[in-house]
Amino acid sequence: MLIKPIKISLSAEQLAQLFLQLNRLEIAGFPAFDAFALLEKTEAKLNKPLNLLQRQLKLGKPISEAGFNAGIFDSTQRSLINAAENSGRLAEVYRQLADHYTGLSSRIKKVKSRLYFPVLTLIIALFIQPLPAFITAEISVAEYMLLSLGKLFIIGFLVFFILKLPTIFKSLGLESIIHALLLRLSLTSNWIIKRQLNEFFFYLALMLEAGLAFSDALPKAVASIKNTALRKQFVEALVMVKTGASVAETLATVADIKPMSIQIIDTGERSGKLASSLMHFIQLEAETIRLQDDALAEWLPRLVYSLIAIWMGYSILGAKFATVLPADL
Repeated sequence: MLIKPIKISLSAEQLAQLFLQLNRLEIAGFPAFDAFALLEKTEAKLNKPLNLLQRQLKLGKPISEAGFNAGIFDSTQRSLINAAENSGRLAEVYRQLADHYTGLSSRIKKVKSRLYFPVLTLIIALFIQPLPAFITAEISVAEYMLLSLGKLFIIGFLVFFILKLPTIFKSLGLESIIHALLLRLSLTSNWIIKRQLNEFFFYLALMLEAGLAFSDALPKAVASIKNTALRKQFVEALVMVKTGASVAETLATVADIKPMSIQIIDTGERSGKLASSLMHFIQLEAETIRLQDDALAEWLPRLVYSLIAIWMGYSILGAKFATVLPADL
């Protein structure tokens, strides 16, 4: 009987914890069913998908297929874990996935933590800005709440709407247009390309280490790229890989893979250490990404503070200017 895979969205932190626990249980020698049963007790947020996964395991499904059907693994993770199961490298693959998502989670947390105080400052400013007018009885309680709480609600709604835009565009069939636009904008293109190619190389290296041939690993690693416009750049490579061309020659057809990356790939391929060369390259790129995220965490709060200061200054100066003007003007 065909099982339709369910779809759930796991955060980087959840994935990091999941793969870390799986690594420990695999090393300890727990059978897959027992390992996921223990996880169900410790990971309350994943109870439902983990329960479904265990039912799949009872039916004789491999871990990769059961996890995919339960919505825990995406298609790329399914392919990787399937290769790891077949090669006996599950513990190592779990560890590397745990390390990868731990790094991603820590970077996300750092940016978010730096924004807590600026957001709190904005909320306080929203309630302070109309306070003088309320104290002098120029506005009523209802007007004060509208000017403070009302603005807070509008800002919150706008932030929520912006975060939901990718889902909205996808449902309207506009995802590919937006993805293409993001790659054309200099402000976002480098950010997207660097991170998604790093993810691609990470999965490619893990699959090669797990014993998959490059011709089998390439399409599965390409599937990890979220931006459809960037993914389309691999169309020629996916055709070329079937002709027996080298890894370097194949990936050289992708416009946004830099020549330096191709040189590293070519050197690793010639020396018979392609997977380890890719892993070393990924670690260097991950450090660059970390520095970029640190810069974002440093400057984003400053931007928020600047916007708050400009808004407060404009409000104060505007109020003073209004009191200076004669009433008949």
